[in-house]
Amino acid sequence: MVRFSKPLILLAVGVGCVVSLWIFTDRRIGHTMANGAGTDIHQMDAEALEREIRNKLPIGSPLAAVEGFLKKREIEFSFEASSKTLYATARKLKGSTNLTSKSLTLKFHFDDGLNLTSIDTKVLYTGP
Repeated sequence: MVRFSKPLILLAVGVGCVVSLWIFTDRRIGHTMANGAGTDIHQMDAEALEREIRNKLPIGSPLAAVEGFLKKREIEFSFEASSKTLYATARKLKGSTNLTSKSLTLKFHFDDGLNLTSIDTKVLYTGP
């Protein structure tokens, strides 16, 4: 029978705890988006992302500018022509883990000329 010393067992348990914590926090230090945009939305909290969107996409912005902004930041979206509404979701924002996700959902409303008239936002948490 092999006997292990107490310090060796404690070290193994400690290493296991650190590795588990690292896996479940899903850190992305120093990440830059593949398209070179330089802004990783996964490192932003929902409030900061909303501020950036409202600053970069003022009322009156054309649909093409909104779509370009979302594509550049790799935010998924779809446009519903009948209601002139673009629906977007920024997933896995700062504060998310492998078990839970913090997302920002957005509704961009457009007029008949497809110019932005308003933005509705909501923060969602999903997970067990």
